[in-house]
Amino acid sequence: MNERAALGSGSGLSWRDVVKLAGQIASWEGTALDDPAFREWLADLYVDAEAIRLLSFRTLTSLSKGTAPGPEGSAGKLLWSGLAQNLSSQALDILDHSGLVDDPDIALMNGAFQHRFLWAPGLRLGGGTDEIMKNIIAERVLGLPGDIRVDKTVPFREIPRGR
Repeated sequence: MNERAALGSGSGLSWRDVVKLAGQIASWEGTALDDPAFREWLADLYVDAEAIRLLSFRTLTSLSKGTAPGPEGSAGKLLWSGLAQNLSSQALDILDHSGLVDDPDIALMNGAFQHRFLWAPGLRLGGGTDEIMKNIIAERVLGLPGDIRVDKTVPFREIPRGR
């Protein structure tokens, strides 16, 4: 849970960084910020980022009361790993061919989005994969029945294996 809470806190590049980048990118209408489709995507990104921020406050509140954080760590981690990948992918899209340049001395914003793009898929694995987070939320938060596992009570060393 500590790893999930750390990963799900939403640190790193944010919607503010995307706004800064989009203001520097020329488009048909002026800058990328003037594109209605981009602005709609940015609004969705902001809502997701705000959800992550508020989930982080819930975690901090639990810790300040001396209790273990609840499922908000799993939810925050699931949201943030998707947001990080979505954010960096969209940033490279608006950068167009310049998104291929990862030299910090040449690239806009020192290549931060290029670096995050390459790193973001790993976030979906650390602290538990997206699928594990969804199972935790489904079973522990929503109370849905767990997957059927006939080996749940069998020690690992006693599970039959191929010969």
